[in-house]
Amino acid sequence: MRHADITFQLLQQITANFSEERKLGQGTFGTVYKGVHNGEEIAVKMFRDKDPGLDDARFHDEFDKLKSLSHPNIVQLIGYCYETHREYIEHEGVLVHAEKIYRALCLEYLHKGSLQNHLSGRR
Repeated sequence: MRHADITFQLLQQITANFSEERKLGQGTFGTVYKGVHNGEEIAVKMFRDKDPGLDDARFHDEFDKLKSLSHPNIVQLIGYCYETHREYIEHEGVLVHAEKIYRALCLEYLHKGSLQNHLSGRR
């Protein structure tokens, strides 16, 4: 199965610019938002960007695992985003030119909640 390369700009559009209203949850490695892509609801997991080397390893590890799995009881990978943007950011009161990496996995949306919520009794 081919997984779509989805642009960061498209992710912004389908999640209403990662709005709080679209936020589904938050974990150690990132935040999950609800998006609507090609008429279907999807979950967009945006990875944090605090430790670039470690964040890259986590992203690639999860991507590799999800792309190789195909089972009706496992959420399916729909697409991914891995983009580097050059931006000006403020650092110690000075604007500096830096690279920002955007990493996201786009997954099937679970309409009845996550496995974690079912196991913990939350819905």
